[in-house]
Amino acid sequence: MKYPGSKTAIVGEIQRVFDISQCTRFVDVFSGSGSVIINIQAGIEVYNDLNRDLFILFNSLKNNFSQLYRAADAVARDRKMFFDYYDGRIVMDTGNPDIEKAFSIFFNFNTGFGGMGNSYGKKDKSLFGTYRKNVSNLLKAESKIRKMKIENMDFREVIDKYNDPDTFFYLDPPYPGKDWYVHNFLESDFMELRNTLGSIKGKYLMNFNSTDKLPVKVFGKPSFVKEYANENGKPGETNARKVSFYTNMNVKI
Repeated sequence: MKYPGSKTAIVGEIQRVFDISQCTRFVDVFSGSGSVIINIQAGIEVYNDLNRDLFILFNSLKNNFSQLYRAADAVARDRKMFFDYYDGRIVMDTGNPDIEKAFSIFFNFNTGFGGMGNSYGKKDKSLFGTYRKNVSNLLKAESKIRKMKIENMDFREVIDKYNDPDTFFYLDPPYPGKDWYVHNFLESDFMELRNTLGSIKGKYLMNFNSTDKLPVKVFGKPSFVKEYANENGKPGETNARKVSFYTNMNVKI
C-alpha cells in the first residue's frame, strides 16, 4: 500500500547486513506499510508500529486474512463499487465490524494523498488500477504476514521487550522535520533513540536520507552511505538518491 518513506529499494542492503549479523530474530521497529519486513527472510519476524490503524490492519491480515481479502477483492472487481465507496455512497457490510474497520484502513491508505490514510488523493482512473494491484499483492504477502508477530509499541518499549543478543533491530524512523505521520519525531525523540541504541544487546541497522542534517547532529557520522535509484523521482530529476546507514556492526560497503 502507499505509505510515506517506503524502503523497498534498499531491502537487499538490509538483508545483507542482517545476514552478516547471524541473528535469528528481525524486529522492524517502525514498520509502516511493512515493505521491508514482508520482503526480509529471517527466522523470526516482528512487525511493529505505534500507529493504531496500521496495527489493526496487520493484525486483521494475520488473523482474519480470508474475510478481509474477500471484502477488498469484491471492491477491486467492481469499478462502480470502488468509486461508490470512495465517494461515501455505500458502506462495507460484512457483518463483522472488525473486518469493516480493517478494510476501511486498507482502502484509505491506498487512496489517500501520499499514503497517509486520512486525506483523499486526486480522484482519477489511476486510483482504481492502483487499488486493484495492491489487493492482488495481498495474496503474495499472506503467508509471510501470518507468521509475523504484530506489535503496537513505542520504539522504547519494543526494543526493551526484544533486547537480547540474538535480535536484529531495523530502524527507519519518521523523517526529521516532517509531519507526515500520526506520531512524528522531535529532536528530543531522536536523542532518546540514540540513548536507547547505546544499550542494545543485539545488532541494529538504521537509515536516513543523506540530505537530512539532524541525524548527523544527533548520531554523528554514518557508518556508511550508499546510492540507490530514486523510484519516486519526478521527470527531469536525478534518478539516484543517497541513503545513510548507522549500525553497531563492522560492515563493509
